[in-house]
Amino acid sequence: MKNLVVLVCVTSALVGSVFSYKCYSCFSRNSTTCNETETECLGDRCMTGSQHAYNNGTVYNSILKGCANETLCGAKGSAVMENVKYRFYMNCCTGNLCNTDGYELPAEDPTPNGVKCPTAYCKGSFQECKTEKEMNCTGSMDQCFEFRGDTKDPGDTEGKYSVKGCMNSDSCKFNFDCALGFQN
Repeated sequence: MKNLVVLVCVTSALVGSVFSYKCYSCFSRNSTTCNETETECLGDRCMTGSQHAYNNGTVYNSILKGCANETLCGAKGSAVMENVKYRFYMNCCTGNLCNTDGYELPAEDPTPNGVKCPTAYCKGSFQECKTEKEMNCTGSMDQCFEFRGDTKDPGDTEGKYSVKGCMNSDSCKFNFDCALGFQN
């Protein structure tokens, strides 16, 4: 019986340590730094997500830290449409409080890649954004996309959008039903 009690205690201690990793957690919109707190995570990975958005001459940079969404680890997304550029990078690490890194985005590749896509940016409607404009895609953005959706920022401002442009394959993997964003 004593051996069973010791086995249960050791097993409980091991299970508890597997699920007790901590990561730094924070979010800052329109900034490349944020005030970190510690949060408990189920896995052993943490992440730092950096995003850059350019909209009609205005730049928005944001940073997110927390427990890792492993499907996004290492993702380098980019999308371009009429007057708007969007890029993100999800850097993951393994271990307790390992996400001490700061805002980081890989360099943008402006080299044309031969792909052309329709480009449009319509605000205020879910209807298809009709366009005859075309753009030359660059770097790893080798896919055309169309996105229609509703946004809601942390201040509860809502907006409807319909956009078309160039996108890279990592962006296609990103779950845009819950994305960091910006609104003009």
